[in-house]
Amino acid sequence: MNFNNKLSVLTLTLIGILSITGCDIIEGKASQPNAKTTVGMEVDDSVATTAVKSALLKDTGLNSLDIKVETRKGEVQLSGFVDSQTQLDRAIEITKGVDGVKGVLNKMSIKK
Repeated sequence: MNFNNKLSVLTLTLIGILSITGCDIIEGKASQPNAKTTVGMEVDDSVATTAVKSALLKDTGLNSLDIKVETRKGEVQLSGFVDSQTQLDRAIEITKGVDGVKGVLNKMSIKK
């Protein structure tokens, strides 16, 4: 899968997430699992996640498909596996440089 195809998949994923955000209704009431998190925050987090994934995909030195990206209130968690400490450090550096990222939590492991 080339870069444009990967970017297209990420874009479609973001559109899907954005289209269902805030649509969870139970018994006629909008559910609010965490009142401190707004729909706007969820959208911002989805945009940040997509931007981080895209930035990681652009770096040819990373096998970014093995890195999972999750964002909550601007804090990005990276998990999964990389081949070396250099790749781990590079993934964190790239993530910190993405707009909307307030912090990075590293849960990645180095393959043995």
